[in-house]
Amino acid sequence: MKQKSKWLYRFEINREVDKKVTEKKKDEEGQEIEVTKTVKETKPIKFFIKKPNRRLYDEAELFYGVKMSEGIKAGLLTRNLLSKRYEDDGGAFSEAEKERYSTIYMEIYAKEAEYQRLQVNLDNKPQELKDRIGQDILLEISELRRELIEIENSQANIFDQTAENRAKNQTIMWWVLSLSFWKEEGREKEEHFFVGEDYQNKLDTYDEYEESDDDFLNEAIKKLAFFVSFWYMGRATSEEEFGAVEELYNSQNQEEEAEEGEEAEEADQTAEKVDVEESKKEDKPKRKPKVKKQKQAEEKKETPTPEAKRETEQGSEQVAAEEEKSISAEAKGSLGKNEE
Repeated sequence: MKQKSKWLYRFEINREVDKKVTEKKKDEEGQEIEVTKTVKETKPIKFFIKKPNRRLYDEAELFYGVKMSEGIKAGLLTRNLLSKRYEDDGGAFSEAEKERYSTIYMEIYAKEAEYQRLQVNLDNKPQELKDRIGQDILLEISELRRELIEIENSQANIFDQTAENRAKNQTIMWWVLSLSFWKEEGREKEEHFFVGEDYQNKLDTYDEYEESDDDFLNEAIKKLAFFVSFWYMGRATSEEEFGAVEELYNSQNQEEEAEEGEEAEEADQTAEKVDVEESKKEDKPKRKPKVKKQKQAEEKKETPTPEAKRETEQGSEQVAAEEEKSISAEAKGSLGKNEE
């Protein structure tokens, strides 16, 4: 008889480990020596999600009830009380939201009918025109559905802060801490990934892993929480379903890495552009305004120094004295001629 597996699912995560490698070399004298160095090696580490038994289900049910009571005691409303309160106030939707919600439904219905009529092509439109109009209609329907989902999500978010929702989220965490096992490098037996005697100790271990800079630990807790959440919601119970969940997880990770890569590339391009502009500014010679130079030169010409001013005044006095002498000599000469 085939023995039942005690695991819901198994998967691997690569981890870089230190490995000591010994090499034989010859020294300067030609003697053979052994050199040991530490190198990084990538090894797959096995993880396991345990199949829960009756005892674990009982403990989880008790845990949910305790957390539910804690939420109510802290002032959180239950889902039923919150629904009743909104019904008494006229519902979760405002009048404008109700009207818009109804309008969107009618617009989607009309657009879908228009698209179906276009496919039948009763108006005998050319194929190219038919394809273009059909594409526009599908885009409009997509936008309307997106707005409809946003309105529905806003209503769903109202019930996020309820005692039931808080208890559910904490119970999912309880299952993650209880069902996660791994086989560490060099160990023969599977062990709890989150070490601790009780829920709080295991939660402390979870926080330590999450706050660490170890990519392996962060990847492990992210993947375990992803798988256990799908299992708790009833969307992954068999090997095949968990395999599909893992494919979904990998595709999401690839999209996130691609987006991060694009953002990093854009940031590098922006930084490079800024560096080029700054270097151009530094290489460009600084020119002083010509007007200022001309003005300074004119000021120098117009405003002589005290020494130059003094020399100019003395020269003017000498010229004036010489002119007086020549004038007097000419006058005397003319007088002498007159007397004769």
